[in-house]
Amino acid sequence: MRGLTRERAVRQLACALAVQAALFSAAAHADPQQALWEFSLTPYLWLPRVDAAMRYETPGSGGSTVSVTNLLQHLNAAFFLSGEARKGRWGLASDLVFVDFRREGSNVSSVVGPGGQVEVPVNSATTTSLTGYMVSLTGNYSLMRWPDAKLDVLGGVRYTHIGSTLDWSFTTSVASLPGRTGSAEQGVDLWDGVVGFRGSAGFGGGKWFVPYYLDAGAGTSKFTWQGLLGVGYSFGWGDLLLVYRYLSFEQGDEHPVQRLYFSGPALGATFHF
Repeated sequence: MRGLTRERAVRQLACALAVQAALFSAAAHADPQQALWEFSLTPYLWLPRVDAAMRYETPGSGGSTVSVTNLLQHLNAAFFLSGEARKGRWGLASDLVFVDFRREGSNVSSVVGPGGQVEVPVNSATTTSLTGYMVSLTGNYSLMRWPDAKLDVLGGVRYTHIGSTLDWSFTTSVASLPGRTGSAEQGVDLWDGVVGFRGSAGFGGGKWFVPYYLDAGAGTSKFTWQGLLGVGYSFGWGDLLLVYRYLSFEQGDEHPVQRLYFSGPALGATFHF
């Protein structure tokens, strides 16, 4: 079953890559005067700390909350790519994030006891595997495009899939608690609309610059937002970037994914063509 889940994630990731490529191909052929179009592609490496609180239907009528922290040390696979097509003041940007974490130790904070009325503290030997990917697509409009300063407003959609597996083994003083060992799988799809701004400010004679980004929105998520800030250096072929990025999802205690945070440094290279 878990193999099928990971196969499905890989197939959907391939579809996301194909959609991203199709969007930029369409932009490239949208106007015969292709010299007016500007394109950029940014492969990057993001090393985020991942903190999550997820709700599983483990023994008891109320389910269980599982907290997982600092998943980075259990990173199994990752892929990050962003790109942009721009013509004049208008632009189309996309971002793809894929991460796969395997069997991080986690803690079940409580399990609702028989009848669903009393929360019973438990000790647990549990492990969690988490696979997630995010595809975002935004339309951008430049309010400012000076040689040493750029500012865009943006609006678009962010799709996120989170698949996770919990294996549990409970130790508790309540002998009547059923299902002390077992496994549960779940998958969540989040569709969120976002608005925000992004840009850069140059310093140090035009080669050095500070990139920044901020968006926020809601939809399937109760609230989601992300931001980044860093430093970049321009070369003849493109830009080298080092930034700190934060991405957050909030769904609320009644949902499978209650909270999910990604935060950490990212290093990337932007190629212009």
